[in-house]
Amino acid sequence: MPAMPTLRDLNKLNSFVRVAERLSFTKAAEDLRTRPSALSKHMTELEEALGFSVLNRSTHGVVLTEAGEGLFKRCLQLLANLDEYIVETRNEQSGPYGVLRVHAASGPARWFLAPLVADFARRHPTIRIQVSTDAETFGGDGEGFDVILADKKPQAPGMIEADIGGVDHVICASPAYFRGHGRPKTPADLRDHNCFANNFAAPRGWWFETSGRKTLIEVKGALISNSAAVLKQAALEGLGIARLPRHSVEAEIADKTLLVLFEGEARSPERLRAYFTQAKRPPAKIALFVDFLREAAKSTRRGPISSYPPL
Repeated sequence: MPAMPTLRDLNKLNSFVRVAERLSFTKAAEDLRTRPSALSKHMTELEEALGFSVLNRSTHGVVLTEAGEGLFKRCLQLLANLDEYIVETRNEQSGPYGVLRVHAASGPARWFLAPLVADFARRHPTIRIQVSTDAETFGGDGEGFDVILADKKPQAPGMIEADIGGVDHVICASPAYFRGHGRPKTPADLRDHNCFANNFAAPRGWWFETSGRKTLIEVKGALISNSAAVLKQAALEGLGIARLPRHSVEAEIADKTLLVLFEGEARSPERLRAYFTQAKRPPAKIALFVDFLREAAKSTRRGPISSYPPL
């Protein structure tokens, strides 16, 4: 069925999208460098062509009708598809291109992503990188980002998961704790010690592998926290034994204010993953970035080290 003449006019649909975003003819007109009266006329013509109202007008501004909300969402989908086509075509003709919007939680952003961004930018100068670590900006659904680095899948539907690698952990305590409570000789001895629990990562048990045999040791203690900083500080003060990401205690291990237990036997089930929106073909900028992260994780101990298969 042929499109109605007014709907072939992309200018009117573009005007509608801007009015819907700004909920103001005046502000939308300023963005589009036109007059509010011209926008109002476009919206009237659009509604006549559609056969239903998309806006409720008042002296205080405009509000989308229920039908207008539906049209707005579909217009955004069409624009996103168009952007994807343009980027893919540019990629095919001139290589990776465009803005790469990345969100990472503050921890992975600091210890894994930060040392890598400059290298990626040098390799791909036609890609502009935007990195966000703000939880409020992220909002939990991943909308507006090309790649999300996290250990939990965002709420948005249709996200593809790419495993970057395991996050290497160590079990450690201060010399003062060992002087006061003795040093465990085997992983099973941890059952008799004050072992802190991270309630986002195996809160009741720690994995070990000895002579090819995998064992989950149940532990308990006086402190539970999902903050590596809190657990590390308690360990430094001699309160107990902590299981922490290696990257967070490298300095303390080096200066021996924390001593590592069962090096080579402790295993890490935690994974760092990248998420991106499902598409027939991921834009080249996304595919390149995810592959880059995987290679970086394999080649440096600054990032994830795959030391145990996912559970």
